[in-house]
Amino acid sequence: MAQPRTRSNRSVSTSSEPRSGAEPQAVDVLFIGGSGRSGSTVLALLLGRLPGFVPVGGLTNLWERGLQKNYICGCGSHFRECPFWASVGEEAFGGWENVDADEILRLQHATTRYRHMLRLMGGRRSAYVENLTEYSSYVTSVYRAVTRVSGRSIVVDNSHGTPLGFFLGKAPGIRAHILHLVRDSRGVAYSGSKQMLRPEATASPTYMERYSAAQAGKEWVLANLPYHAKWPSSVPRIRIYYESLVASPTTEIARIAEFLGSKASPSELSIFADDSIDIAENHMMSGNPHRLGRGQIQLRLDDEWRTKMRPTDRTVVTLLTSPLALAYGYLGGRRSRQATSGSKVQSV
Repeated sequence: MAQPRTRSNRSVSTSSEPRSGAEPQAVDVLFIGGSGRSGSTVLALLLGRLPGFVPVGGLTNLWERGLQKNYICGCGSHFRECPFWASVGEEAFGGWENVDADEILRLQHATTRYRHMLRLMGGRRSAYVENLTEYSSYVTSVYRAVTRVSGRSIVVDNSHGTPLGFFLGKAPGIRAHILHLVRDSRGVAYSGSKQMLRPEATASPTYMERYSAAQAGKEWVLANLPYHAKWPSSVPRIRIYYESLVASPTTEIARIAEFLGSKASPSELSIFADDSIDIAENHMMSGNPHRLGRGQIQLRLDDEWRTKMRPTDRTVVTLLTSPLALAYGYLGGRRSRQATSGSKVQSV
């Protein structure tokens, strides 16, 4: 396996290297794919209550929001002051000072954007493969270090992006599993239209990206269609609906655990039966503000869009997303009937 390089361009010993001459065991990664604003942060926090699962947020944001901008971790400490991430950096690279965030971001942008999808599916151009191999070494090193520092075996990464899902399916040393999380496109669009402050960015006021109805509709289709079409076909996958998750978290969490070959016990699942679910300390580096400073989550359906979304926006999103929305049961089907049963609201 190729090794990450230091700022002096020399390879460094990493946690992905075999320690006894044998090939290291592949790292299990549960990648949450689909559209943003679909409840992935809440889902990751719930999974973090199960033995063996460790949520890290969107690892794709680690290099910029963590290393460069020093955003606040889910534990409440800034990235550079967080003992967990300091230990991960030490385990992976001998310390974060040994890696060049600018170079890692260059590799990320050169390999895992939507324009690289065809290459990810089978590209053989030497320059691209070289970049992909080097970027893989950084990512695998971090995943492996996370499992060693946390003592847990399954890393939960809610980076969302389809190219990243493809990338993990090809990365050596990673055993990827895709969880395709789907939420009603109109709920996603309405959430994406609101101005939401990023509380983890303390240097200056920073807001989450906002989308017009047309942008949100197109993004929703682009984010869900590849997973709907079962690309990449070689990676195991499960589909979870946001509406089903909030209606019956015990059932859906049990399905996810079984999908990963880890049958959760009744006592482990009992914590999801209450409306208020205790959340353990987490070290997620990006995601919904729910990950910051909360001891509990009130799990309720967020269907605010039904009464507050502008009719023209609702029409635009419905028209743009109707083929997939019909397939998922959101237009006059079982999913839309289930969604109307929620009475209280929990924003995601």
